[in-house]
Amino acid sequence: MSEHVNPVTGVLEEAPTVLELVPLDLVNLSEEDLLAMFPSPVQVAGALQIARARIGHAPVILKTLSAAVKAARRDLLIAKGKAYRDARKAGFNITDARLFSDVDGPVVEAREAVDDAELELEFGRDLRKSLTTDIDILRSLNANFRAEHS
Repeated sequence: MSEHVNPVTGVLEEAPTVLELVPLDLVNLSEEDLLAMFPSPVQVAGALQIARARIGHAPVILKTLSAAVKAARRDLLIAKGKAYRDARKAGFNITDARLFSDVDGPVVEAREAVDDAELELEFGRDLRKSLTTDIDILRSLNANFRAEHS
């Protein structure tokens, strides 16, 4: 077990092991047990179809997520402009108004919205990459199965 600091109490505690390695006793497995560990040709073909269908939606989803990032950035600029305007009306000089516009409540919320939108876009891109990798692996498996069963 590893140790970590409890963020609430500040006390060093033993962390529960989330992932433990399980030894595979491959020597004592029968041929049928070993074959059951691998997908059938039908399962590979089905998984390939599902992955292709999902990646087909990726361009539209990524376009939507990109638009959300642009909208959030626009909202941030608007919030900063309003905060700057309000600070100038309240009598702040230019430098102080700029500093105030960075810490104004709506500006902070808009900045967090930009961060959230950018994280969602990055997650979408990562998901697309992983689907592409999955498709490559499934294509390879599918080709191997075809060669074996031809």
